[in-house]
Formats: sequence, C-alpha cells, structure tokens
Amino acid sequence: MALIQNMDGFSSSYIEQIYITTEDGAYARIRCRRFKDVCKYYYTVKQYITDITRFESEYEITAAEYDILRNNIKPNTRPITKKRICFLYKDQLFELDMYDFDNNFSTLEIELQSEEQEVYLPPFINIIKDATFDKSYSNYALAHKIQ
Repeated sequence: MALIQNMDGFSSSYIEQIYITTEDGAYARIRCRRFKDVCKYYYTVKQYITDITRFESEYEITAAEYDILRNNIKPNTRPITKKRICFLYKDQLFELDMYDFDNNFSTLEIELQSEEQEVYLPPFINIIKDATFDKSYSNYALAHKIQ
C-alpha cells in the first residue's frame, strides 16, 4: 500500500455493493461510492458478451432510491464493502479492491479498450494468481461467500 500512496494520479473510494433481484431477472446491482465526504449512488445492469467482455448500463440514482432498492437484496447474498484504489500505469486504468471481509484478500482489475490490448502489469503489486477466467473471484460470487 505504501507504494501506491507515493504514486501520482491515484484516487481512493469506499464502496458498498449490493446485488438485487429485479422483476425481469436481470443481473443488477446498486452501489454507494464514497469519495471523502461525498456519496454517489448507482444502479447497474450487466450483460456478459464473453468471459472478459461485458456491456454495462449504469446510471446515478438518489440516496432515497438506494435505500429503497437495498430491500431487494438478492437471496443468499451479502453486501460487499471494499476500498478501491484507482491508478494509471503505462496508460492503463487499474482498480485495486481491498475487501472488508478479509484483510489478506484483494483483487486487481484493468479496464481494457479491447480483448486484444496488451496488458502491462504494475511491478509494484505482488500478483499471486491470475483469476481472469475464474468466476469465483467475481464480486457476485464473493457476495454469496461472505459470512
């Protein structure tokens, strides 16, 4: 963590993420994302195109809408809370998520322009496992595992 704190161009936020049931059975979530003292609320629907490509439809909602939608939490899931650090490395946007349920567990995600884009992993992060195609590391799967 100390290495990231010394980097230029990083930002951090705290996220609460909840998977919800919808009338049409869509894969949906709501998020509260806090930057310092400002909270923003989002509703997202995802559609998977390939194992690593997805289409996301996301829009901002109000705090009141978020509170109402929280009641629709998907059965057998728990809210995920995490700290997210976003940073650039070699013109690539990385998101490092550190989860509240386990201080020794984190995930690193990169936002690619295409599946063919070459990836340059930051040398200051110790990557233990490539979980690109392992769905058990998805936030959706983690929401089912949290006790």
